[in-house]
Amino acid sequence: MVLFKTSSIVSILTIASAFLSQTVCAISTPENEGPKGYDYGVDIGALLKREVSKMPTTGVPYNGSSASMPVRQEIRDLEKNGDLWQLYILAQSMMQTMDQSEMRSYYQIAGIHGRPYLTYDGVGPIPGNENNGYCTHVSILFPSWHRPYMALYEQVLHSLVSFIAGQYPAGAERDRYTAAADRFRIPYWDWATVAPQGQSIIPASITTPTITINGPAGVQTISNPLYSFHFNPLNTTELPDPPFSRWPQTLRYPTSNDASATSQNDLVARQLDNSASTFRDRLYNLFTNYRDFSVFSNEASRPGNFDSIESLHDQIHGLTGNGGHMSYVDYASFDPIFFLHHAMVDRCFAMWQVLNPDSYVSPTAALYSTYTIKAGDIQDASTPLTPFYAPGGNNSFWSSTDVISTEVFGYAYAETLQGGNTTEKVIKAINSLYGSTAPAKTISRRGSPVSPARIVEREVEANSSYNLPVLATDGQYTEWIANIQAQKYALDKSFFVHVFLGSFNDDPASWSFEPNLVGTHCVFAKLSTDGSVAADPNQLVTGTIPLTSALLGEISKKKLDSLNVEDVEPYLKENLKYRISLLDDTPIDNSAVPSLSVNVVSSKVQQITEDHELPSWGPMTSHSELSTVVASISAKIYDLAFGGSIELEAEVSATFGTSE
Repeated sequence: MVLFKTSSIVSILTIASAFLSQTVCAISTPENEGPKGYDYGVDIGALLKREVSKMPTTGVPYNGSSASMPVRQEIRDLEKNGDLWQLYILAQSMMQTMDQSEMRSYYQIAGIHGRPYLTYDGVGPIPGNENNGYCTHVSILFPSWHRPYMALYEQVLHSLVSFIAGQYPAGAERDRYTAAADRFRIPYWDWATVAPQGQSIIPASITTPTITINGPAGVQTISNPLYSFHFNPLNTTELPDPPFSRWPQTLRYPTSNDASATSQNDLVARQLDNSASTFRDRLYNLFTNYRDFSVFSNEASRPGNFDSIESLHDQIHGLTGNGGHMSYVDYASFDPIFFLHHAMVDRCFAMWQVLNPDSYVSPTAALYSTYTIKAGDIQDASTPLTPFYAPGGNNSFWSSTDVISTEVFGYAYAETLQGGNTTEKVIKAINSLYGSTAPAKTISRRGSPVSPARIVEREVEANSSYNLPVLATDGQYTEWIANIQAQKYALDKSFFVHVFLGSFNDDPASWSFEPNLVGTHCVFAKLSTDGSVAADPNQLVTGTIPLTSALLGEISKKKLDSLNVEDVEPYLKENLKYRISLLDDTPIDNSAVPSLSVNVVSSKVQQITEDHELPSWGPMTSHSELSTVVASISAKIYDLAFGGSIELEAEVSATFGTSE
């Protein structure tokens, strides 16, 4: 039984009256004057206006049993539930239309993460830390801090969902929507699962500019609140960095840096789809081979450990933003896809917790300052997760100890819902959703026809198969991984490291779409480092690009004989290559990031025989020759200081991080 204090319940019930100092009735205006919202036919602002201070973060209180806890659904599943979907879109639209000074407005809640670096709910900064957001990155608190953040967003959105449900015509229709509202929880976007056949990994509901909704006043077509957020107004004092100071709405893969730029969601979809197997392999590896929370939780460099849920999360940020708002820590949260993405990160965190109940936050020094944390301070399970007040009225904040379970905020995920053998349920879900194309599942023990792990679903029929030689002995095969390490602020902004297996186009704008791309690592940073005081300014961050799936593809094409060291080492020496670019496709000379290293490692992995098992990994073996030598390749390096008019022919050194 999950119980909440009466004060928490009263707080959530009063939220619906705490919004808007302006009317949110829609007026059809040109696109550059703002979005078209839903017209309720009445002054909604007058109904909702009220100020509340010191709002505790409660999530959505639930008094039922753990087994019947409302769950956050994948966005494609939520879309199939007509009533919940209408309420979600209407509430998201209403939240985005609030006056930006309102504490529960989309602008203010998004602004907790980074820009505009304003005090939220009276929780002021440490002197000298004013040029930071509250978010914790490269920190052991990364997963636990974002949990109450998502709960606060869910809390506000749920209150609007409940309010809107009450605006439907009295009777059976209102009763139906009210019942749906009670079960509403925010959706997540599963960017790692195999997309439905013929569809992109990013749902169309996120990438279309308008959407038709059946609201309380009937069917209307409105601006899609999942497509973008319109700043009203665009405050260039609070958002001063070009090009973001020019863009009146959030953008993905923008066409230019001009105010008239538009999103290129078609290109976002293409590059996400091209890297889909990498997302899946990385997540599967995290679930199966990472047991220490201090490693799983964040991307800070630690000897012998390179991947983390934060680093994988960075990859999604980079490929979704590609120079737009999602590309940078300080602006990412304004894009509506941010909350769908972070709900997925929280789900991965919750599933990992089921597998590893004895590993959690341990005392660790903060590597970067936030609005309320000083670099070098020790962070532990009792560190306040500011600015999120806990209920009770004593001005205390949630801590990692408090938020170890999602149930405290009134939600679960289908995989983590209590009842039966939860651990077995989570393992089966991991194997089904993310292991079906993983090498541990697809490699043949007897040479029978199997599908290669690196499937590009939009190009290969679901039932296609390849005859592979026997690649596993006694149920063991060799897994290959490229470990990547670089200074987080080597370029004072976010950047990509593209890893290829074979030839690729010279044009950097094509690198994310290349058929020989193995994966793209993203170093996700702030746009400027004014307030990012680091305990060590040369702090390294890490990530991985799994190579095995791509190698299986080469085996299926008869270009490689096996996954054995004697076959793979010479093949990688000749074919493994990399390039660096900014997130707007500006190419960067390798010598500009001398801290970058790519180390090739391998491990013996024991395959599973049952769907309630996970693969077991042996020790990692470093291949020093591959870690320092990759085939020298001739490449064009574009000097964009003169608008791309200068081209240099350069021979990229075999040593990572340098050029000659």
